[in-house]
Amino acid sequence: MSAARRFQGARPREREPRVDIGRLLRVAGFALVLTAALTVLAAAGLVLYRYLDAPLRVVAVDGDIHHLRRAEIEDLVSHYLDGGFLTLDMRALQRGLEEHPWIASVRARREWPNGLYLHLDEEAPIARWRAGEFLNGHGEVLPGVSADDFKELPELVGPENSEVEVMAAYRALAARLARDDLRIERLAQDDEGLSLRLAGDTELLLGRVDTDARLDRFLALWRKGLAARRDELARVDARYGNGVAVRWRAAPAATHAATHAATHAG
Repeated sequence: MSAARRFQGARPREREPRVDIGRLLRVAGFALVLTAALTVLAAAGLVLYRYLDAPLRVVAVDGDIHHLRRAEIEDLVSHYLDGGFLTLDMRALQRGLEEHPWIASVRARREWPNGLYLHLDEEAPIARWRAGEFLNGHGEVLPGVSADDFKELPELVGPENSEVEVMAAYRALAARLARDDLRIERLAQDDEGLSLRLAGDTELLLGRVDTDARLDRFLALWRKGLAARRDELARVDARYGNGVAVRWRAAPAATHAATHAATHAG
């Protein structure tokens, strides 16, 4: 085979691709500029955030407050001021303050640039408890109340650490009795159950079980005739299966001369 033919049958060598150095430099330059811009923006954002999240310097408190002292409120609030204007945990602040027995509810808001506004609703004593203490509506003992301040409040008596249970029983019974113009002056809970002293010095015994049904029987009799003679009524024992026992202060007539008279609700 001739040399000419060998040359004609050989494949031509492929050219290697050329690298566009200029384009690469332009892309790299753009990436550097973008990275620098993002870094500047991030730094500026961090500086702005830290500026906005300045420490709280003004705490304003208002509300109808009679028993909480200003110093006590400031001490309570200080436990929740770990964050700044933006990072302060408002929910934790509200929940924490409302755990105090004297604080019924809290409304909180931020006030630009470094302030916090708090509106407190104070609890009110609902009843006297045991030896000179007072309870709020949740059955929590209220500290710092003078026994002479609320002499007119009802008295609740129960075993130690039964405040919540006794308060719940009082509120439920008081609401039902109030519909018939009856008011509880004293409620006691012991091993024999619930006993009440109503306004007018009438004793009502409900016992330990079926207290709702027993109260129903008493109220049925109250509406049928006992209310008209409330000044004569000394004691009503509702701890019976289907009736109550009534004791009068004095027998006004021969039909009521007995010390105890079994009275059926039907």
